[in-house]
Amino acid sequence: MLKSVNTLGFALSAFARPYFGRERIEAYQLRKLKSLLLHAAANIPYYRELFSEHGIEPTDVRHLSDLGRIPVTGKQQLRTLYRSLLKKGIDSNKLIEHKTSGSTGIPSHILRSPQEERKLNLLRWRMLWMQGLRPGWRVAKVKTTWEPLSGRFNRLQNLARCARLLDSRVFDCFLEPAENARELARFQPHILSGYPGALVKIALQHSQQGGELRGLRGVFCGGESLAPHQRRILEECFGAPVHDTYGTTECNLAAWACPQTGLYHVCDDGIVLEICRDGIQVPPGQSGEVVITSLHSLTMPVIRHALGDTAVAGPSPCPCGSPFSTIQDLQGRIIDFLTLPDGRELHPFELLNEIVLGASDWISEYQLIQEETDRFRLLIVPRRLVGSDELARLHTIFLEKVGAGAHLQIEWVEQIPSDATGKFHFCRSLVEVRNN
Repeated sequence: MLKSVNTLGFALSAFARPYFGRERIEAYQLRKLKSLLLHAAANIPYYRELFSEHGIEPTDVRHLSDLGRIPVTGKQQLRTLYRSLLKKGIDSNKLIEHKTSGSTGIPSHILRSPQEERKLNLLRWRMLWMQGLRPGWRVAKVKTTWEPLSGRFNRLQNLARCARLLDSRVFDCFLEPAENARELARFQPHILSGYPGALVKIALQHSQQGGELRGLRGVFCGGESLAPHQRRILEECFGAPVHDTYGTTECNLAAWACPQTGLYHVCDDGIVLEICRDGIQVPPGQSGEVVITSLHSLTMPVIRHALGDTAVAGPSPCPCGSPFSTIQDLQGRIIDFLTLPDGRELHPFELLNEIVLGASDWISEYQLIQEETDRFRLLIVPRRLVGSDELARLHTIFLEKVGAGAHLQIEWVEQIPSDATGKFHFCRSLVEVRNN
């Protein structure tokens, strides 16, 4: 009962906090951060040893900027932390375990208590509310059907469903897109969310079937990079605005796109997000690696964890009037970058945007695979027969971007499979995987 009251209090304060201004949010961040560091030092051997090794006392952190004194934790260290918790005799049956897809080459495991999980999910629901969600709306989530928040931990959502405040259903992203399109037409959601790759497949089937989602108010993408051509397909097929969100297993919701400025609002009362180079936070306008501290994760604290994503530090607060800090030019996993023969690093969007946007009338799906620094395969699911002029244009753009010595092999396929988590990767660099 006490935990339910605590969760309700958290929900009420979380929904009210965006209206209290930037200073109140920063004060909340600092208060939660101090409590997190004290807890980690007292209860988690990994952090106690880390702090001791670097001469850090949690009480020395008096400002958010002091967080930079703590070394960054990478994927390998996070795995060490997970194993140490299991050795400690922690009862994982009473916890929720998340597994990352390992897109950086190193999969991770994250442990949270049911109460921690509910808090992070509430922050995600708040984001949907701020983007237009209202009581009684139907929400469809296209993802894996294995829900970390199982029935015995899901009291809050079940209560909302019984009170007809919310009807949320999960649609299996591994089902045939045509079947999901038919089921979504029956459900008639107001909000549709999921992985962009899976949603695009459903959208194309939806158009072919002549389906209609009469009450759809918004499509929310997350879990993988949203490419410009995917946004266009979703908007055209579903006839609703498309919103990009940035989430990660380590903290659930990290940021979401501002509809006015195109920046990403950071979920500041759930995390402290830094854009860093070599562990040092960069000023607004400069790029670096995304480093997060999850403020509500006490079971398995995530403190200054490098996600392997790159972004540009934005203004704080957002110019739209929101009290949240911002990031911009979120480019996804560092592993997505292509290392070219001349030593340059090229983000796939710089190459694929020009290729795919100019061929969106005949490319349905695609995946670029870099096998060597100078050898690439482009898998394409075509919408129609393709002429030699169109293929020549594709090759010309590729060589202009990558270099004259590179080789591109185009393969026609019927479908491009998702990975084991249901996510779709439009670009895979085997060169980067080997280097990890």
